[in-house]
Amino acid sequence: MKYLFYAGLCLILVLIQTTVIRYFGSLRGCYDLFIVLVVFLGLYRKAHESIPVILLAGFLMDNLYNGPFGLYITSYIWLFVCIKWSSVYFNVRSNMFLIFAVAAGVLFENFIFINFFIISDSGLSLFGRLFSKVFIQFIWAVFSGYFFIMLIKKAYNTWSRLFSLQLIEENGHGFL
Repeated sequence: MKYLFYAGLCLILVLIQTTVIRYFGSLRGCYDLFIVLVVFLGLYRKAHESIPVILLAGFLMDNLYNGPFGLYITSYIWLFVCIKWSSVYFNVRSNMFLIFAVAAGVLFENFIFINFFIISDSGLSLFGRLFSKVFIQFIWAVFSGYFFIMLIKKAYNTWSRLFSLQLIEENGHGFL
């Protein structure tokens, strides 16, 4: 039942990113919402449960957007590894960590994308415009990432109560 929740969540995120965000001009600067899902999985779920979901999310994004195949999968896997690694060194139970985890995820994903385009010699002639786009995404992530994570956490706990799965503690992690 967990994977049914994650599949539904991935479909909802795809719909939001491909229709709602594209339709409303004021939301076009929004970041990749799957970053929130990857941060949530990295903080609250075990790796064996998270990897199939991350691969599904990356596969969906790689097929929906015009980039080279595997770019989103790669960025999501590395972001997941970084979140798991940072949970050893930082107090991941604090709200400040949640706020900046999504924002750092946005910067990390854009770093991977920019490095790919530099390495592949695709040319970044609009570097100034790219910097402003990344900055806007970062600001969006700082102000909305925490709320999206809490929304996913609340939805997961509601789903868990319905189907008797392991709940995520209010101020803790499901894997502790």
